[in-house]
Amino acid sequence: MMKNRKLFGMLLISVLLLINIPQLCAQQRIELTLSKCLQMAVDNDSRIRVALMENEKVRAGKMETIGNGLPQISASGQFQDYLKLPTQLLPGEFFGQPAGSLIPVQFGTNYNMSGGIQVSQLIYSQSYLTAIQISNRLLAKNELDVEKNKQNVIFDVAQLYLVSLLTESQLKYMNDNLGKIDSLAALAQSHYDNGYLKKVDVDRIKVSRINLLSEIQNLSIMMDQQLNMIKYFAGIKLQDSLVLTESINDLASLMPASLTTDNHIDLQLLDNQKQLAILQMRMVRSECMPSLVFFGDFSYNSQQNEFGKLFSESESWLGTSVIGLSLKVPIFSGMSKYYKLSQARVQKNQISLMRDYSKTLIDTQVKSAVDKLTSARQQSQAQNENVKLASEVYNVIYEQYKQGFAPLTDLLNASTALITAQSGEIQAIAQMKIAELELCKATASLSTMLKN
Repeated sequence: MMKNRKLFGMLLISVLLLINIPQLCAQQRIELTLSKCLQMAVDNDSRIRVALMENEKVRAGKMETIGNGLPQISASGQFQDYLKLPTQLLPGEFFGQPAGSLIPVQFGTNYNMSGGIQVSQLIYSQSYLTAIQISNRLLAKNELDVEKNKQNVIFDVAQLYLVSLLTESQLKYMNDNLGKIDSLAALAQSHYDNGYLKKVDVDRIKVSRINLLSEIQNLSIMMDQQLNMIKYFAGIKLQDSLVLTESINDLASLMPASLTTDNHIDLQLLDNQKQLAILQMRMVRSECMPSLVFFGDFSYNSQQNEFGKLFSESESWLGTSVIGLSLKVPIFSGMSKYYKLSQARVQKNQISLMRDYSKTLIDTQVKSAVDKLTSARQQSQAQNENVKLASEVYNVIYEQYKQGFAPLTDLLNASTALITAQSGEIQAIAQMKIAELELCKATASLSTMLKN
């Protein structure tokens, strides 16, 4: 019985291994630079995909509008079987009957069949020409929407990438300091064994080490969460291993090439909306203008009292052909077009005011981003000097402690100060990069980051 259980257990383990081997083999190590990460996020983002699909729909709508001005051809056919012929009343005088009498008379044949082709071609319609212009503007607007969504994705993912680099650098410094704490713990234990140090001092070092390990663990969890979010945006499988190949210190400058805001995406969208409002006004005016259409109708019909003769006597089919022009001239629409035009005019004025407001707001955002970047650069320089000083102080006190000239409290304080300075320096560098990123957003130049 025991032997059977062992065999069953080994068989179960083998099956589980066979099931998991393909999954293990499917794992990949993926290395990402910032630009590659952004490109993958742009290619994978559902908002951009939806906007691109909308682009296809608008383009199809434009072709539909163009198709309305191309030749329109249709065919028609009809077969009628009069179970009872229609009856009309004729004056009796026609048949020699007394005046005022009515005689019922049936007209027509039992079977009627007809078929024909109708052709029309729009010759002139200002509404049609304006509708094509509106379609072009709608297509341009949707392309701007795609670019707007792309810039939003780039900003969100770039910010996440920078925060992940910050966390990664903090982890590196924490692990470096853990090595220093371990060396200090070994030295303290030696001093304690030789009777030069109290146990309480050894315990204080252990407490510092435990606190540092806790911070490292929290940062590791945070790093995993941030990498998982990057995988989500970039369309990478969760089981794949992700490595960010750049560091926060070596990352190239994200500064935009120019601080001009004249071609800002938000301003382009408002300009497009204004042009649409102008075209809408033009559309209302065009509805008051004449339109001219060419038409043609070519048909044949046959009328017989016997069903078979509809097909056997070709000479009984009688043809009719007509061509002509149809002119439509609007005269009065109950003032509806006047008020429709008024609405479009108000909308155009609203958009003009919104553009002025947006331009002022964008310029303010650019100035704020520049000020923030200047401050971040100053902070980065100051923190860099602070790290150098904290490192020198720690090294001096560590040597003094080894020789017994400095108390443990001073060394622990120096270690804490060094960790704080290093963390402050990394955060200052990250804030500087984020300020550069916000400046790119304010100037709507985020798309250039895909080419870096």
